[in-house]
Amino acid sequence: MATRVLAFWYSHQSSVVRWQSVFSSSFSISNGVRQGGILSPFLFRFYIRKLIHKITQSGIGCYYMNRFVNILAYADDIVLLAPSWQALQNLLHILEKASKAISMVCNTQKTVCMVFNPTIKSKTVCDNFPNLILDGHQLSFVPSFRYLGHNYYRKQYV
Repeated sequence: MATRVLAFWYSHQSSVVRWQSVFSSSFSISNGVRQGGILSPFLFRFYIRKLIHKITQSGIGCYYMNRFVNILAYADDIVLLAPSWQALQNLLHILEKASKAISMVCNTQKTVCMVFNPTIKSKTVCDNFPNLILDGHQLSFVPSFRYLGHNYYRKQYV
């Protein structure tokens, strides 16, 4: 019964856009989940389940406290973790292929890369990295980024 209610609800969606005090005409929404909806992250995870599985099964990633980690995901906010430039580029290729398989497009304008320095400077292997590519677009390297309300910064050596 609940499945039928959700199917009806999501197949009969419409919306309007408000800009300042002006409202658009109503229009149908034929795909996706409701922005900010309480069920949206839960429902979206079914949509990207195969994509996440492909990445987690790749064997490419990092160990943190003896636990293998290569993806952090909440709804459409995804972080990939890799120990090297080449490993991250391989994860990006997997992401690209898996997202195409489910007709999902990655927003390369919002996608960024960040290098976390090791805690001991002498263990730094490289300060400059080649550009990473996703869907034919070059990704930017940033000194910080925000993920799920938390700020992350690249530690700079003094």
